[in-house]
Amino acid sequence: MGLDNAEVGTDERPSASSWGWRLHLHSGRSGAGAVALAAGSSAVASADRGRVVRPPSVESAIVRLRVSWLQVLTAGAAAILALEFLRPVAHSFPTLRAAVETLMTLLALSGAVLVSAQFAHTRRLRELLLLGALLTLALTDFFANALPAALHVHSVSGFTAAQPWGQLTVAAALAAAALTPSNKLITGGRRPQVITAALSVVAFAVAELGGLLLRSQLLAGATYSGLGIDRALRHPLGLVVLIGTVGLFAYAAHGFARRAKVERNSVLSLLGGAAILFAVARLYYLALPSVSPEAITPREALRVLAFVLVLAMALRQDAEMRATATRAAAIAERRRVAEDLHDGLAQDLAFIASYGVRMAQELGSEHPVTVAATRALAVSRETISGLSDMSATPPAEALEAIAHELRDRFEIAIAVDAQPDAELASVARDHVARIAREAIANAARHGGARNVEVSLKRTNIGVALRVCDDGCGIRGPAGSPPQDGFGLGSMRDRAAALGGSLTIRQRKAGGTELEVVLP
Repeated sequence: MGLDNAEVGTDERPSASSWGWRLHLHSGRSGAGAVALAAGSSAVASADRGRVVRPPSVESAIVRLRVSWLQVLTAGAAAILALEFLRPVAHSFPTLRAAVETLMTLLALSGAVLVSAQFAHTRRLRELLLLGALLTLALTDFFANALPAALHVHSVSGFTAAQPWGQLTVAAALAAAALTPSNKLITGGRRPQVITAALSVVAFAVAELGGLLLRSQLLAGATYSGLGIDRALRHPLGLVVLIGTVGLFAYAAHGFARRAKVERNSVLSLLGGAAILFAVARLYYLALPSVSPEAITPREALRVLAFVLVLAMALRQDAEMRATATRAAAIAERRRVAEDLHDGLAQDLAFIASYGVRMAQELGSEHPVTVAATRALAVSRETISGLSDMSATPPAEALEAIAHELRDRFEIAIAVDAQPDAELASVARDHVARIAREAIANAARHGGARNVEVSLKRTNIGVALRVCDDGCGIRGPAGSPPQDGFGLGSMRDRAAALGGSLTIRQRKAGGTELEVVLP
């Protein structure tokens, strides 16, 4: 990337480095460049119109509002639970219960599909954990609730045996997701979603088997007609599982609320609300210990709202991901148009302008052809500079645009994680973007990498850009350090120009790690 910004008007563009790579040039003609320029400008304008830019103060206020909403939700759910302890309510509506449970299963599966698509784009470990939680939740709800209601099972049976252990597994996965920061990425493995789905099925099977073997010791398998707390004391294992499940749900709710504030991501608070409702719904078993699979209680209303919040989270994240992808595609298109102009129209104009002195002598300096050639060259240079300039683009969007372009070009997986507080001065943004492009291109061309991880975050000493890949590494002959070629030297010069440093090292697990630290 650092090599793509050669001055317009020259025919010399860097072609190789000591790593033995060559630039991939886009050929273009003036007509195609003009059409692409119009298309790129239209895409950028559309993306800008659809983007809502909020000041940091407004975003912070939104996050605070979300957290306050979580507190109101907690108080409301606790009030419903307290009323159920005073006077439990349950009505037998087999058809309605079957429809409600089927709806919840479909909501969970829809959320899982959306989260899986988001993971394919972001490669974040958090999305993978959420995928496992949603799939396990869908399986547990279908077999433990929807299926018994549809089959008109009048009492607690073997179908519901998986519910205590299944919910414990879901709570553990949600707690792990809440504990996982956004910069934890999964760059290895070709089909992590398939593996996660298989593990979810195995987890449900284990939960079903464990529930069947220990059904007499669990709350879900008892038929005691007294108070739920009394029954819980009579079944210590069930009580431990219940407390563990509620505790994990509560931890997940707290973790998501905290992540929402730290990462300035209000979407995570929706998961916090869902975790609160799941916890209260689980505690409902202490108020009404033995409920027929055909009965409708306030617990179902709490669970439906929890599933709706989960789906709302997935839909919000999917909308944000699509908006980011649209902006990234627009920025990448602008750069492609700039390259087409540089390689086509601008080169022809530079050739014409190089004869400006001879034309001025023969035709005069004010001749329309001479003036037009000089003016057209200046306009093309200004246009190319504006289209390829990343200084006005936020760092996260610039890195996403680079990843969007290079994913298709090299057919590799690129995960980007740019922290909200990793802001850069405008003069540094373009340099950082070009360093990232060069590093990714080198990883794909010379390292044979299939997965690349790009992160930008603030540290104690400044802002750090890190590009890691799983390629063959950069060692020279006999394990000697690599010689700085033109590409690596250009990246070092850019980092030094910003007062920073560039470090490149061989990773212990294989591949290369490049780090740029800016003050």
